[in-house]
Amino acid sequence: MIRKLAFTAAALASLSMAAPSFAQTFSPSSGSLSGSGNVDLQQTATLNCDVDVDVASMGATSAAISFRDIYAGDFLCFVVAPYGAWSLATVPGATDKIALTIGANTIANKPCYDTIIVDWDNVSKEITFNNNVLDPVTAGDPSCTILSGVISIPGLSIL
Repeated sequence: MIRKLAFTAAALASLSMAAPSFAQTFSPSSGSLSGSGNVDLQQTATLNCDVDVDVASMGATSAAISFRDIYAGDFLCFVVAPYGAWSLATVPGATDKIALTIGANTIANKPCYDTIIVDWDNVSKEITFNNNVLDPVTAGDPSCTILSGVISIPGLSIL
């Protein structure tokens, strides 16, 4: 009886550890959404700039950002331009994180581009930046840091 009980306990423990992890998904998983926000970007100078995005080609776990604009805010924001293809993706096992691929060509003309994991709030529908570092495109150039900021994407949820 003790042997049978020990075997049953071991079998149950192995089943609970083998439970599958489920991938997170975007909702909606099709269509397009628009968002906007404000970020503090630092490289050779620190600028506070406004950002607009259109999220298109929504898929279950990733989406392209088809339109992106960096403008207004501080005076020099007019020379900061989006760089590379922007996109977002779910992070497996997390409904409070997004993998965001983003880049900017800065006032020093030294672009940065990277995929960073950012905080996502399913209630306020906001991406929050907190000292997220983007690698330089050219080795030896300085990295860029998104010191702080928020981009709101109403209608987007992670399930």
